[in-house]
Amino acid sequence: MKTLCFLALLLCACSTPYRPPQLDAGTAYSGLIDLAAQAGTADVLLVHGICTHDAAWAALVVSQLMRSLDAAASTAPPDPPDPPAPAAPAAAASAAGDRADGGPQVQVVPATVETPAGRLRFNALIWSPLTADLKRQLCYDQSDKSDQCAGAPPYAHTRARWNARFKDGLIDDCLPDSLIYQGVARDQIQRRMRDAILQVLDAGDGDTSPLVVIAHSMGSKILFDTLLRMSEEVPGSRAALLAMRAVDRMRFLVMAANQIPLLSLADQPIAAAAELAPSVPDSLQLLLQKRLAAKGRTAGRHLTLVAFTDPNDLLSYTLPPEKYARDGITVYNILVSNAPTYLGLLERPDRAHLDYLTNPDVGRLIACGQPKSSLCKRE
Repeated sequence: MKTLCFLALLLCACSTPYRPPQLDAGTAYSGLIDLAAQAGTADVLLVHGICTHDAAWAALVVSQLMRSLDAAASTAPPDPPDPPAPAAPAAAASAAGDRADGGPQVQVVPATVETPAGRLRFNALIWSPLTADLKRQLCYDQSDKSDQCAGAPPYAHTRARWNARFKDGLIDDCLPDSLIYQGVARDQIQRRMRDAILQVLDAGDGDTSPLVVIAHSMGSKILFDTLLRMSEEVPGSRAALLAMRAVDRMRFLVMAANQIPLLSLADQPIAAAAELAPSVPDSLQLLLQKRLAAKGRTAGRHLTLVAFTDPNDLLSYTLPPEKYARDGITVYNILVSNAPTYLGLLERPDRAHLDYLTNPDVGRLIACGQPKSSLCKRE
């Protein structure tokens, strides 16, 4: 009886302080549907963050984003000369191409959505295969074995239920992605992400349609680091040209669970004193500086950068506008609640960090913009 009373109290005392989301004063930008309507077609690049993801994640995110649009929207293959896309995003996974080393590659998961207002061409970059083999070394520690740890010997010791959940997921599956990328594998990860980016950008060679980037967690840093590296290859090379074309075309950049302030610490030296700490620009700042320098190519292409943050997300940081806002670039921070907070004490850490792109509030703000587009469904 006492347990039931406690559970009832817990349910009654839960809250979602940032539902509806809290927006900066004056927040106004075009979402996916308006960008597609203005140009006829908009390209959307999805990149996941830490923790194991697969093609089903891409299907789930696309589905969530489409919920706010007209009910008639449906997946459909693109017109030639684009390669045909299967009807279901989950079935559209394809490796970025076999490489001589035979190692794991980034998966490219395409999906095209036709709406009455315009076409949305999605490409999701699934980089989880790159770190999967290394993370299997920790399978012996998982209490409840994940699919990738199937067959590993059972964990022989007793853990509290919640401790086991967070150890199995956040610690044994998610945190290692950050450690791997910040270590000796960074070069390999960037090279394989480069292959996937080239595959996607080559498919739209010469395209001037607006580009939307939706990146979650550490996926943002991997993407920006790789694009920056590509832009610094031999001037006039295919990679350099395509990277800068992508940066120039970018009209809407969404960062969910922004980790750049944390992860960029690994790219900075230790200063002799705090007041002498160098202001080392991160890869996103450097890309935006390159974009600003290309005024002729980006004339009339305003870029909106939106960072979604759940204040209870232990791994997320708001984006300081003074670092990224430039002429023709606007930065907004939007606070959201991804899950309930219980008794004002706790929001589940896994849901707080992982549920941005399946949060209906976030999906609506990405798809419909702010204020909500008239092309979106009435609620």
